[in-house]
Amino acid sequence: MEIRLVIAVCFLTFFTLTKGQFQAPSFAGILNLVRYQNSDCIGSNGLEGTCLSAAECSNRKGSSIGNCANGFGACCLEKFTCGNITSKNETVFVHRNYPLDGENDTDTCQVTIEKLTGVCQLRLDFLEFSLGQPDKNGQCTTDSFMVRTTIGEKLPVLCGENSGQHLYVDLGRGSVNPVVLSVVSNGNNVTRRWKIKISMIKCNSLDMAPPGCLQYHRKSNDLVRSFNWGPKINGQVRYLSNLRYTVCTRVEENFCAIKWETETPNSFSWGLPPTGGSKGSDCNNDDFICISQGSSNGLTVGEDRFCGVKLIDNNVIITKARPFLLLVKSDANTTMNNKYSQNGFSLRYTQLPCVI
Repeated sequence: MEIRLVIAVCFLTFFTLTKGQFQAPSFAGILNLVRYQNSDCIGSNGLEGTCLSAAECSNRKGSSIGNCANGFGACCLEKFTCGNITSKNETVFVHRNYPLDGENDTDTCQVTIEKLTGVCQLRLDFLEFSLGQPDKNGQCTTDSFMVRTTIGEKLPVLCGENSGQHLYVDLGRGSVNPVVLSVVSNGNNVTRRWKIKISMIKCNSLDMAPPGCLQYHRKSNDLVRSFNWGPKINGQVRYLSNLRYTVCTRVEENFCAIKWETETPNSFSWGLPPTGGSKGSDCNNDDFICISQGSSNGLTVGEDRFCGVKLIDNNVIITKARPFLLLVKSDANTTMNNKYSQNGFSLRYTQLPCVI
């Protein structure tokens, strides 16, 4: 404790300006800052920061979002933003002006994540994500978020509203190449914001997603939404085109089936027909989701493809096929999807216990 106090005293040789006069910090202030140094804090705008001295916050190129340590420290928001490089776990990538609204012009914001030895995956959590909407072809031509890596499958280009979504990025065991995240904005009259948490997952960790899983849910029940899910946009498809990805759910012990159901009666609109729902080969000509051996009651081996504006009969699909997977496919033809203003899906899954 004595060593920490000496360090703190040496560190706090700066002065604060009070009522036009320079005044050295009090001994109580030193003790408070020693106690709270590097602890989490909440700023005046509700954002999370780290409690530091004002000088240390400035040295780290952060910004003060409030006070901490009973007023003797600064709640510091450290920005990892355009042009930065990191090898730290749980770094948060934000736009330049964060927490204010972001870019409103043409720009490219790019960051680099260096790969550490023993790390095989990244998990990207979109704490905030608001970019320009896709065009009528379902493509991200105004704004785009891209992940560039030399390992694994090509990841989808994203845009629109994706707060609450996440992605897993495969880094490979032997690769040493970094991962580059890019946000490209094109034009004004768009309010852009993003705050993306980057978590590094070690090889052989139980937190690793299985191979081929773009998204991985580790709860017995959860909500799964298509990218850019939201209210319908009149005359325009909301979900993205040319998607091919898999959503995986961890099979919990003593659970033998999974039920998928719509969050609301109208929260499934994926491909034709524009009225009702279809299954099997009827879905081959447009977009569909795939739930292996799915049926409305789970008692029979059902179909694997589902499409339209309803999940077959009662907006419920049950399957005993394991592993529990949801495959998502969309094609390049959006003519009819635009006509009916299709907006994607919001589904809730619930794993069902084994019946002896």
